[in-house]
Amino acid sequence: MDAKVERAERTLSLLTTTFLANSDSVKANIDLVLDAVLSQDLFAFVGAPDVSAEISKRYSSAIHKWLARINSLATGRTSDARMAGILLIKHTAQQSPQLFSENVAKWNTALLSVLSKAEITPVIATTLQTLLVFIDAVRDIPMLHREIVSAHVPRMNQAILAMVDKNVDLTSPVLEMLEYSAAWFPTLFRPSIDKAEALCLRLLDGSKIRRSPEQCQQAARCLAAFSLVGGKISPEERWFQCVQKAIGTMRLCVDHIMCVDTNATEQPQQHFALAGLSDDFAKSLPQATDRITVMAEVIIALLTQPTSMDISVPADRIVDIASRVAMISMRAANSKSKRTEYDLIPLLTPQLQSASIRVMAALAISLGSHMQPFLSAVARTATAIHTRQIVSPTISVALHNLLRLFIERYGYGFVTHLPYDMVVSVVNDICVHRKSNVPTTTTAKADSTASKKRSGNGKTRKANALVADESVQASRVYWNDTGLAALATVLALLQHTPTALTTALRTRIDSQILTLLMLFSIGGIELPFASRQTPTSFKVLLYECLEASLLSPDPWQRAILPHAISAFNCGLEDPSSQVQKVCSTALLAIDPIIHSRLPAQLREPDNSAEEKQVAQMMSACDGSTTVETVLAGTNASTSGSLNEPMDVTDDQPMSSIKRFKPSVSNSSHQEPQLAVAAVDSQPGHPPLKQSQPSMSDPTPSKQAMPTPSINTSTSLKSDVSDKPRLAQATAPPVFSKPSNPVHAAEVADEDDGDDDIPDIVMEGSDSEDE
Repeated sequence: MDAKVERAERTLSLLTTTFLANSDSVKANIDLVLDAVLSQDLFAFVGAPDVSAEISKRYSSAIHKWLARINSLATGRTSDARMAGILLIKHTAQQSPQLFSENVAKWNTALLSVLSKAEITPVIATTLQTLLVFIDAVRDIPMLHREIVSAHVPRMNQAILAMVDKNVDLTSPVLEMLEYSAAWFPTLFRPSIDKAEALCLRLLDGSKIRRSPEQCQQAARCLAAFSLVGGKISPEERWFQCVQKAIGTMRLCVDHIMCVDTNATEQPQQHFALAGLSDDFAKSLPQATDRITVMAEVIIALLTQPTSMDISVPADRIVDIASRVAMISMRAANSKSKRTEYDLIPLLTPQLQSASIRVMAALAISLGSHMQPFLSAVARTATAIHTRQIVSPTISVALHNLLRLFIERYGYGFVTHLPYDMVVSVVNDICVHRKSNVPTTTTAKADSTASKKRSGNGKTRKANALVADESVQASRVYWNDTGLAALATVLALLQHTPTALTTALRTRIDSQILTLLMLFSIGGIELPFASRQTPTSFKVLLYECLEASLLSPDPWQRAILPHAISAFNCGLEDPSSQVQKVCSTALLAIDPIIHSRLPAQLREPDNSAEEKQVAQMMSACDGSTTVETVLAGTNASTSGSLNEPMDVTDDQPMSSIKRFKPSVSNSSHQEPQLAVAAVDSQPGHPPLKQSQPSMSDPTPSKQAMPTPSINTSTSLKSDVSDKPRLAQATAPPVFSKPSNPVHAAEVADEDDGDDDIPDIVMEGSDSEDE
């Protein structure tokens, strides 16, 4: 520990006295200083107990000089020095909580003074980021709430709101500060909420959604955070009021696009106080479309904003307005009016449909199971978008993603509302799209030239090469983002709703997937230029679809297991680690299908000790003694001693008794004859009656050697009644033809019971040849 602290002390002294001593050279050395501070963790030993007094004193002195130098830089004369000082203050506070708690008041005052002065944009942005780190850390220190939070947060809110009017480039950092300040300290944010809402509404009027969509989304998140601040009304009422205003604003814009008189409505609708639309329809319709898109972002931010309270969500009104927005193009196409304004609607349809799709996706994410009553409406809207959409790859991708989301969350509850043509269209998007092999002028000319020239001519070989190259290009498959999104939707269908697909559709999906994997292996797929070097995502989805199809097969589907195994083995040789991982996981998943296994069986107890004792008994006896005799004598010892003969009554049925004849022995004495009960060797037969006692020879014999009881594969009927029957981990027994006609009839009855289940041989399966 002493060596580490001493090394940190020397490094801090070197940085302070060498690289930060001159303010003019700070800009050239700041990168080196930051790398040293971040990589070596120089402030981790502040307050460490296991350090010698001398080294701790030198380390504290180096820390004091470091703090004095960075504080001087933060209030320096040049902007580069102030930038370096603020950055070093932020990283020092992040590495040492103790130094932060001791100096946060001084640092916070210095940073607020920077905001009140005329400063360049990078310095202001760095100061805002450092203040954000400070107020985030202060939340976990209750002792600093009164000293820092109550005193400085309201002043900070007012200062950053005043900066936006002076410098528009600071809008994004100011919105980020306001969002976190309202979420972390809602009570202290109430005096600034009116100015903050006015700032957000200026950005949400629709004029900046095309130029800076990220900034509009950030303003929507800020407005959602302001809705939970409270004030004169509760946070729940403010949130609900904000949602109502967003829906009302969207409805007004939809009515304007459809040329509906808003004054004819029965009751006025709540809406945000935004600037009016232009009188020129060429300007007003795009402006109304942009405003609908912005209000959709506001609704999305309100639905996804985390809350600590229960809020009533008007899901029916949100679904209704999303459906209205999606069906604007359909209403305009079905309208009998010949308005010139309707000619602009096809140009605006992709933007409107994209906003509707995003709102419905936010509903599924935020509401969960509460969205189930509205699944049919969402399915109708998705079908309308698919039917009336302009040929737009962006809308196709967004629609496929929406279907995948709802299928993953609601399964059959959503798929049952989709028309079958919609599912077929999804499958069609993953089909192999080849270039049409239309003979061009060059190809036709080359063919005519090739017919006139001899085979050995150079021009003929060149023409043949040209024709071959064009045929290769015609056989290539051209993939795009729409196919990738459709493939993800098909994967969701196979995983969550496999029985919703017909056998013909499943066969088509499997053939397409195997064809695409084969083309990937031979290099027959041509991707867009932007993703030509990274086809990993396509391969991963194809292998996942193949695995899902195998794990949820259709009863009448053709067998694709051999082809799938070959494809997975080929994927193990792919250079991508993601593809290799998916293929190895798939092979492990389908291994029980290839090698079927029995369920876990109850094992018999270990009888190795008893087997050793049987061997000892046989070795002690003469060579004429057989294993059956030893086993019979051992089993008989469990029910009674050999010296105590058991009587056999006349009522006992002799058909259940089997006598073992003793072997011919060369010894002087004769072994007693033991009557052993018949063994129930078949698991399917009922157990024998426990009332039948074991039999032994009533003739007295010599004292037999006492032997412990053993468990063998054959046991007495008394053992069968006392111990549980174990299932045999083998194939079902094959019954031979019994000599007893009654027993034969019972076996025949048991065999007839198995004829109720027919043996179905699948087309294309391996069982056809058997």
